[in-house]
Amino acid sequence: MIYIQIEKETEAQAFVTFIHYNPLDPTEGLGKTQEELLRTGLLIEGLPAVERKAGKDAKLYFNPQTKELWYEYVDDVPSPLEDRLKKVENDISENKQANLDTQEAVLQLYEMVSQPQPK
Repeated sequence: MIYIQIEKETEAQAFVTFIHYNPLDPTEGLGKTQEELLRTGLLIEGLPAVERKAGKDAKLYFNPQTKELWYEYVDDVPSPLEDRLKKVENDISENKQANLDTQEAVLQLYEMVSQPQPK
């Protein structure tokens, strides 16, 4: 049994907000009886297979009238943490290049200064 909680959007569509794959297990479960779980959600036999699509996020929906489950695929929006990580990686790359440029300039100056001066 799989336990799901839903948020109703229309009469025929509800977004699945919570999934627990072992809700009645004494050690891993939610610590509630089947009757208590049915007051706040639903118990179902299984979930449809999710397809992995590049750049898409799968959102699970439930039809309260037909008891059907399905996925809708929406554009994956990067989290603020992912955005920040990309910025930090870019900054590191730019800093490495700036350091290499500085080292090259210092080396050129050293070669200019260390050459014997004409008399």
